[in-house]
Amino acid sequence: MKKLIATLCLFCLALPSSAGRLLPDGLVMGRLAGVEDSGIEFVRSDRTLLQRLSALIAVEPQHFALATGLRVFDEHNRFLLSGQLNALKGRTIGVTFDQQGNINRIWALGDDEIEALKQRQAQIHP
Repeated sequence: MKKLIATLCLFCLALPSSAGRLLPDGLVMGRLAGVEDSGIEFVRSDRTLLQRLSALIAVEPQHFALATGLRVFDEHNRFLLSGQLNALKGRTIGVTFDQQGNINRIWALGDDEIEALKQRQAQIHP
């Protein structure tokens, strides 16, 4: 009986790691270009052609402040410390913003998640 309960507990612990993680609808995908003490350099990937052309004329801000309660997740949905953001430099990430425009959550995205988000954005903005 103890073996059955232990096996059931292990199975329940393995379920969340095998299931895909749920990402919020308002997730903004982009690339982490740099990390500074005051924030991060984030290059959005959802810009339209007009926004890209206007960025050639007027430099748009890519520096975003980090919220006080920042949460960072790796591709396996494990928490990372904000000091570990340098390890994500150059990678595709997803972020959400708080009401003040600061980044409050960061997800390191895997290849399958990047493709799924691109498909979701293509369905929303045909």
